[in-house]
Amino acid sequence: MLKTISKWLVGLLISATIFAIAYLLWFVNGVNFIYGDKTELVDHTVFATPIELTVITDINVLSEDGQTMLPNRTIVLDDGNIISITVGGTLPANARVINGNGKYLIPGLVDSHAHLLKSPNDLLLYVANGVTHIRDLGGAPERLKLRKEIEQGRVGPRLFVTSPPIDTWGFLQGIFMEIITFHKNTHNAEQAKSMVIDFVEQGYDAIKTYHLDMPSYRAVNKLAAKFDIPTTGHFPLTFELSELAVTQQNEIAHIEEIVRVLIREFGSINEKGSDAFFTYVEARSDKIMDDLLKNDITVNSVMWYMESIHDQFSNLETVLKKVHIEYANPGLVEGTNASKDYKVGWLPSYNQFEAVSDVNEERYKRNDIFWKAREEAHHILLKAMVRRGVKLLAGTDSGGNLVVPGFALHDELSALNASGMSTAQALAAATINPASLMHSNAGVVEVGRRADLVILNKNPLIDIDNTRTIDTVILNGRVFRRDQLDAMLAAVKQANDNSRKIDIDKYR
Repeated sequence: MLKTISKWLVGLLISATIFAIAYLLWFVNGVNFIYGDKTELVDHTVFATPIELTVITDINVLSEDGQTMLPNRTIVLDDGNIISITVGGTLPANARVINGNGKYLIPGLVDSHAHLLKSPNDLLLYVANGVTHIRDLGGAPERLKLRKEIEQGRVGPRLFVTSPPIDTWGFLQGIFMEIITFHKNTHNAEQAKSMVIDFVEQGYDAIKTYHLDMPSYRAVNKLAAKFDIPTTGHFPLTFELSELAVTQQNEIAHIEEIVRVLIREFGSINEKGSDAFFTYVEARSDKIMDDLLKNDITVNSVMWYMESIHDQFSNLETVLKKVHIEYANPGLVEGTNASKDYKVGWLPSYNQFEAVSDVNEERYKRNDIFWKAREEAHHILLKAMVRRGVKLLAGTDSGGNLVVPGFALHDELSALNASGMSTAQALAAATINPASLMHSNAGVVEVGRRADLVILNKNPLIDIDNTRTIDTVILNGRVFRRDQLDAMLAAVKQANDNSRKIDIDKYR
C-alpha cells in the first residue's frame, strides 16, 4: 500500500513538473512572439553599400550652433568622415557627386530612448527615417554582438547599449521577470554592485536602473561613477524628489519619472482637481530644475508616447490610423489578450490603455481626467526645462504602444516643438545633445566629424516636420538614396505582412 502511494506521488510530481515546464515553454514562446522573434527577417545584406569618396554640391548646411542654414556649401566626404566644407571649391577626381541644390543638410538623427527587443528589421526602419544612432536603453547581451556587426559594416544605426535594467523584486517575481523580460533582479546592494561590475566587463555603454530599492539604487550609481560609466533609467518606487539634489544618476529615462513622483506627492487628481495639480507642478518645478542643473542631470523626453496614451484611451481606432502601423513588428502590434488583467498589444481589445467597452461613465470620467492631467504635467515640466536650460534628449521609447521605430522620432520632434521647444532646440535634442552625451564624433556638420548625415528637401528650421522630407541618408560615409530607403521600407513591410496573424488593413 505504501509503495503504491509512493509511486502515485512520484508520478504526480513528474506529471506536475512536465506540465509546469511545458507551460513555461509555451509562455516564453508567446513572449518571444510579442518581442518580434517570430517575424520574418529581412536580408539586410542586399542593402549593403561601400564607403566611397563623395561630394555634395551647392547645399544648405546646418551651422555648427544649429541656429541657421549656411547656403551654397560643398561638402567632401572620405573614409567615413567630413574632410572639407567650402563655398564653391574644386571637386576631387573620381568622387561620387550629389547635387544638393535647393536641399538641406543636417546631422544624422539620434533616438535616445529605443528598445530593439528581438526585432532587427527595425534597424532598417531607423536608417530609412534618417536615424543614424540609437540608444537601446535595456539591452540583452545579443545587442552587444549586433553593435559590433554594425561597427563592422552591417546596415543599421550605430548602437549605444545600456545594461539590462536592474530591479529589486521578490524572489519568485524576480525569477518570473527575468524569464519574460531583459531585466535582471537583485536582492540587495551588494548583489547590485556585482551586477554593475559584470556589465562593465561585458562592455555595456551605460548602466540601466529600474525599480531598485533605495540602498541598491544609491550603490549602483556610486559604483558606476567610480567606473566612470553613466547611469540612466527609472527611479525607485519610493524615490523622493529631494534625492535629485544628491543623486549620482546621470540621466532620467523619461520626464514621466518626475511626473509619477509628483502625482504620488500630490495625491488624487480626481479628488483635488486638475487645476490644483497643475498649480502644484508649477510650484515644484523650479526646485526640480535647480537640482537637475546642479547635478548636471540629462532628461530624456518621451513626449509623444505620453501624449498618445490619452488618445489610445479615448479614441484608439482613430489614432491607430495615424501611425505607420504596417511597419511595426507584428508581434508587438498583435500581442496577447489571453487575460483580462494582462493585455499586451496595440489593437482594440489588446491595448492596455483603451477604455474597455463595459466601463461605466464615472470610471471613464476619472480615467479621462487622470490621463489628461498627466499629459499636461509633462508639458509644464518640459517648458520649465527649456526655460532653465536643462539638457534634453529626444527619445521615443520605441517598443511602447504605437511607437513605430524611426517614424516615431519625427513624431517626437513635432511634439517637442509644439510643447515649447524651438525648431532649433528640438533638432539639437536629436543631434548635438545626444552626441555630446555619448562622446560621439557626430551630431554636427563639421570638418573632422563622422559622416552621419541626412539630406532633406525642406528646411527643418522653418518647420520641424520637414525632418520627414528625406532625400538621402549618409551612414558613416555610406550613401543611401531615396530609392534605396524606399526599398528598405518595402522589405520590412513585406516581411511583416508575411508574418501577420491579424489583418490590419483598416488601419493602413
